Amino acid sequence: MPLKIVVDSHIPFAVDVFSRFGDVLASPGHEIGPKTVRDADILIVRSVTIVDRSLLKHSSVSFVGSATAGIDHIDTEYLSERGVEFAYAPGANAESVVEYVIAALSTLSAERGEDFRKKTIGIVGCGNVGSRLADRCALFGMRVLQNDPPRALAEDRHSFSDLELLLSESDIVSVHTPLSETGPHPTKHLISARELYLLKKGAWVVHTARGGVCVEKDLVDARKREVVSALVLDVWENEPTPDPYSVSNADIATGHIAGYSRDAKRKGIEMVAQKVVSHFGLPEAGSFPGASAIESLQPIELSLSDPVFVDALVSQMMNIRSDDERFRDAMKDVMKDAGRRGVAFHSYRANYPPRRGFSRFDSQGLDLPANLIAALSLRSSDSSD
Repeated sequence: MPLKIVVDSHIPFAVDVFSRFGDVLASPGHEIGPKTVRDADILIVRSVTIVDRSLLKHSSVSFVGSATAGIDHIDTEYLSERGVEFAYAPGANAESVVEYVIAALSTLSAERGEDFRKKTIGIVGCGNVGSRLADRCALFGMRVLQNDPPRALAEDRHSFSDLELLLSESDIVSVHTPLSETGPHPTKHLISARELYLLKKGAWVVHTARGGVCVEKDLVDARKREVVSALVLDVWENEPTPDPYSVSNADIATGHIAGYSRDAKRKGIEMVAQKVVSHFGLPEAGSFPGASAIESLQPIELSLSDPVFVDALVSQMMNIRSDDERFRDAMKDVMKDAGRRGVAFHSYRANYPPRRGFSRFDSQGLDLPANLIAALSLRSSDSSD
């Protein structure tokens, strides 16, 4: 009998990919419930679906895949107890999140006349995302501080900074830790009013990790007091019903779409599909849909040293201000109704317009230095596809 597969209908390519393996039922992630999965063999989700005992206890699911880098929405202990195979996609959206951060910094630079490339950035959490961001910021010529206690213990601790030192010396703080409440290095509310007190006055804070890593109210209060002079929020403590006060006081506000490039989505579903092939002994899936053609960037008549130069280049690939405006438009009429706000949040993410990874753009014809091409991960004229 063919496998019965339930997939989140908002995961691009999922229906095409998994229909090769069996019968697919596609449902919006926030609507997947016990009845949806009762007769399923495989469940494929993203972060909006909480996968735990209450969802699966009466189901026949033997494999759960999450096309995400984080797993705080998955009760992995329960899956292990039940003997359910689990796969996810660590690192699949890392480049996309890095590109979001670069887009945010370049936009703030252009709007404020402050070149982010001349600042010190402190990166909290240096896994798949943070380590890539550190490399790219170094290519921009920035001073980079990194905080990651597990890596500091396992590697050369002199390559890492204590959180207190990082906060006191950074002009920009970008947060990229997973969300965990237990273990030797819990990250729940890792950054609160106490830590924010250590910041340089006027620092920028970018939060793209998980909502609970930072105390959101404390971030917003720091912004209101101008201890923080720029606040970028893509994740929220009460998703999918972000606090209206937080939204209105963030300088850039988006609805958990930092990792939403088309290339990241395709890579995530590829990684999970390969695990399905391996677990069930299925024939290889073959080529995956969604490969993107290469596009060219338009020449820019600006000096490389001008703070708006990078934004003029980056905004051709990702216009983060447009993402911010769409999010605020989605939220503005539902701020007083949490239920409607949740629906609007899901709709914003589900209808997020296709976004290409920076590596799908060619720098041919632009007189750019090699370090800037590398920092933006652009194609050069001699690159192969």
